[in-house]
Order: sequence, then structure tokens, then C-alpha cells
Amino acid sequence: MERIVNLYLRGMELENPQKHEDMVLFPITARLNQGPDYLTLAEALEKGLFEVGEVGPGGSVPELKATNNGEKPVLLLDGEELRGAKQNRVLNTTIMIGPKSSVVIPVSCVEARRWHGPSLRMEKSEHMMAHYIRRKKMAQVHRNLEINRSFRSDQSEIWADIDHLAHNLQVESPTGAMSDIYEAREKDLKAYLQAFSCIPEQKGLLVFIEGQPVGLEFVSRDAAFSRLFQKLLKSYVLEAINLKHEKKAGKKSKKNSEAANPVSLEQARVFIDAAGRCEEKRFQSIGLGVSCRYRSDSMVGAALEVDGSVPHLAFFAINNGNEQNRSWRQEENFPQLRIRKRYLFDEE
Repeated sequence: MERIVNLYLRGMELENPQKHEDMVLFPITARLNQGPDYLTLAEALEKGLFEVGEVGPGGSVPELKATNNGEKPVLLLDGEELRGAKQNRVLNTTIMIGPKSSVVIPVSCVEARRWHGPSLRMEKSEHMMAHYIRRKKMAQVHRNLEINRSFRSDQSEIWADIDHLAHNLQVESPTGAMSDIYEAREKDLKAYLQAFSCIPEQKGLLVFIEGQPVGLEFVSRDAAFSRLFQKLLKSYVLEAINLKHEKKAGKKSKKNSEAANPVSLEQARVFIDAAGRCEEKRFQSIGLGVSCRYRSDSMVGAALEVDGSVPHLAFFAINNGNEQNRSWRQEENFPQLRIRKRYLFDEE
């Protein structure tokens, strides 16, 4: 039997590309099974139908408790940020939480130097984890699922990557918050965001930066995608901005600094076809459905499968020519993370 994710990949229609500087975006439309009628995380929080907070007064860095009080499932995307409580977090995997149910959800901290707050409840955020860090986190979760069936990430590496990104973009954050990077670079982000638009019936996007494929994102309902479009787009735009700063700082090779050739429709389709050839491993999801994980020499991906549909999938390139510039080094002169043991072991 053919994999469900392959039916979705093959059914994607690539629309006319949009371009700004070195970033090209192919909007994706599709006439595919939309699956359950769900709300996005932000929509459910806005309507007061959904609650997310610490698992208890003491909190636990890699976990939050989510409660759906509504009549529809709620979709939470891999990398989506929640703000507040003891520290800001992002989802470690895409999750769909059924009506009238509560689950403990796996998360990663994206604010290393805060463990306090006026409330134990989380609020919506307009941010998604920066693309490069999200891609690395996805690979970390893959490994932990294979080893111990856990949706855990490498928390210390995520903190280090956020600190390194802040250093690259010359952003100072008292608490080491990822959100501070987005806010400090709002002007740079705006120039890109104004150049790209969500078209009618759009359900996904495929992004190229400097002529190389970066990531593919798909959400099964166009109404949900339109709500998520800016948030998803910003995560890729921040990647483009960071690469520009690395180029200016002389951290990129001559080959990568050369002007990229125009991206063709054929190149975009090659990336989607390659996603369909990735090895698949299946794990019981948190909440509804099955978490399908994908890997090859050139990409890593994940999809949530629920009742014969795919509400969300994402595939990220891992060999796009920029990997050698992305490991942080102890000798670099940027603020070191103050990682406290209680973060990892739930101590007070």
C-alpha cells in the first residue's frame, strides 16, 4: 500500500514563485483530503477554548500540560512558540489534541535565563522556531524516538544555537529569548514579509535561499494555513537574514557567496520527489494519530497522520551548502549560556 504522505506530496501543485533578494518561495495548493476540521493553536487560545500551562507549580522544562475544552481538535505545529509561564517554549513535534481532552506535550525551552513568571499559563506567540534550529531539533527528536521512544530534544544544544544566532545578528537578550531576536530584527523581517503573500487556497510553501532548497511546509486546510502563513514565513526569513550577515562577516565560502541562478519549477519538483523517497518510521503520536518521521542523506522530515489524512508535514534540507558555518565554538566571543541543573532535572 502506498504511503499516505506520498499521496499528499504527489498531489501538491506548485504555483508561480515569489522572490525577494536571495529567497524564492513557491506557494503550494492541493485538492487533497483535508482530514478533521480543526482549529490552529492561536485560534483556539483566542477563543478561550484551549489552555496550556506548566504541569505543576514547580514546572518541568521539557513538558507542558494542554487542555482542549472545545468541540473541535486543535493543531499545534512542530516549532510553534508559546510564551509566558516560567519560560518560553516551542513544540517538539506536531500534535493534534482531540475535543474535551488533556495531554502532556513535549516542548523545548527557547528562553534559557528565566524560570519565573506571574502566571503558570502560556500565551500565544507570533513566532515559530528559527528554521535552522528547528531543523536540528527535528533530527534530535528523531534520534530520541529511535532510542527510547521519547519526543525529547537536545535542550543544551538548542540554547547554544539560539545564543549563537543572537550573536550573529547582534541581538542582546537578558533572558536568552528567541523572541527577542525576532523583535530586534523586525525591520529586516518586514522587508521580506511585504514581498511574499499568501494566495487564495494556498496550503503550503517551498522555500529556496541562495538557489538551494531549504524547506517544505504543508497544512491540510487553507484557512488554517492562512493563519499560520506569516509565522511559518518568518522562520525562513530569519534564516535568509542570518545567511546575509554570515556573508558580510566573511563566514561563507566563495562558492556560496556567488550569485545564485534562478530557481526553476523543475528544481522545486525534484525536492518534493526526493521527500517521497525518504525512509519512513512511524511512532504513536502525542494526542491523535501517528507521528511519521522521515530521513535521507539530504533531508529530514515529519508528518502527522490522522484518520487517513495528513494535517501537517514538513521536510527540511540538511545538505544545502551552509552546514559548515553553523556550529558554535567555545572560542567565539559571545555570551555563554547559564544552564542550571534544575532546568533539566525539575529541581527547585
